[in-house]
Amino acid sequence: MKDGTPSDSELQVLAASIRAKWMILGILLNIPQDVLDEIYAIEENKPYGMLLRWKYAATSATPYEDLFNALCHERVGLNNLAKRFCCKETAYDIFLQ
Repeated sequence: MKDGTPSDSELQVLAASIRAKWMILGILLNIPQDVLDEIYAIEENKPYGMLLRWKYAATSATPYEDLFNALCHERVGLNNLAKRFCCKETAYDIFLQ
């Protein structure tokens, strides 16, 4: 997994890929339902708003791992996106590009 915490710009890119599943992902990232309801009511870019709330509220030492697990959950099913976004690139991956 990558080290550190995703930047806001990385989360903007991710948000564009999770549009339809943002609320399920938010639940899996332990965002309270009342916060998700607030995001739904007031945020223009709901997936990005949810990811920002998660980032700034999370206390985990492994945010990329938490995000990876949520993206790979059977209710979300974005395994390839999880690998691209959360995992470090290896020399082999770079070679394949």
